[in-house]
Amino acid sequence: MVLGVGGLLMLISIVWFIVLSFQLGGSTGEKVIWAIVNFLFQPIAGIIFFFVKKAGLVPMILGIIGVVFYGYGMFTSLGDVLPR
Repeated sequence: MVLGVGGLLMLISIVWFIVLSFQLGGSTGEKVIWAIVNFLFQPIAGIIFFFVKKAGLVPMILGIIGVVFYGYGMFTSLGDVLPR
């Protein structure tokens, strides 16, 4: 359950940052680069985007919370997968 919520929050954050990349980018190349970087390297790219562009606080926080939830879900589900 926690794993799915974390994945959903990360997906929302990624899509939000891609939209922001195309809205706030200067040239077409800059827009595409920000979109690709935000797609591949969340939440680190979201944090960098926030400090460089001064926009995207809410999706950055969503991405960080999503990664924490996803990591917690992966850690707690290891007991179900590993042999005893």
